[in-house]
Amino acid sequence: MKKQILLAASLMLSIGTTELMAADLGKGTLAFDKKDYTTAFEELKSFAKEGNPDAMNMVGQMYENGWGVDKDVEKARRFYNRGASLGHMDSVNSLRSLKNEEYKIELTTVQPSAEAGDAKAQNRLGEMAEFGYGMPRNPDKAIEWYLKAADQGSVAAQHNIGRSYNFGTGVEQNFAEAERWYRKAAEQGHTEAMFFLGTLYSNDHGSEAGQDSNILAYAWMHNAAELGNRTAVEIEKRLVMKLNDSELAEAKELAVKYRQQYIGK
Repeated sequence: MKKQILLAASLMLSIGTTELMAADLGKGTLAFDKKDYTTAFEELKSFAKEGNPDAMNMVGQMYENGWGVDKDVEKARRFYNRGASLGHMDSVNSLRSLKNEEYKIELTTVQPSAEAGDAKAQNRLGEMAEFGYGMPRNPDKAIEWYLKAADQGSVAAQHNIGRSYNFGTGVEQNFAEAERWYRKAAEQGHTEAMFFLGTLYSNDHGSEAGQDSNILAYAWMHNAAELGNRTAVEIEKRLVMKLNDSELAEAKELAVKYRQQYIGK
């Protein structure tokens, strides 16, 4: 029985190797360049399956555009992701281009909604402007949209304004303003705002009367960790090492207070 299994495995390996040898990466690349996509796909599919990043990128492009195969954007994305995970820059660029096309489609619905006054759309349009999703990057325009959304009570926009002040994106860097906006969002249960507020305090920025910055950092970071932020878990461990027993007890008490006051809103 063992011999039969080994023989079958050996035969399958032999078939796979023969198929790969029968294909020609150079021939496939040449066919791709000549836009002979039917030949290109037949020559490249085995290499893509085996993890050759050049082949994965070309096969991904064929699936994305329906060149020689039925169009399948999700298959294209998977090939690009595999190549990008290997550090293949052409795959990285193809993935970025694919996402950007999707962002352009998203923009056609987000922008009219934002201009009509929808707060969620305004915040999203701010993100798209800040990071260049489907449009050229424009941090100045991003902060304008964040402020419009925040004026309508968007918690996500409040967090984004805090982050903008924290890193000086579209505005002059200002840690006091970053703290103010982060707290607005954190006090309404926004997990990422809790994390960034904790980070701000851990770097000794921001202030709150009568509280040590590491104690404040721990209280917010602990709650961010409790709500599922994995990075917060590791930072919380490092903060514990900075606190003595009485400070740690105070920090834990403050974390409970914040949880009771703000989380779940």
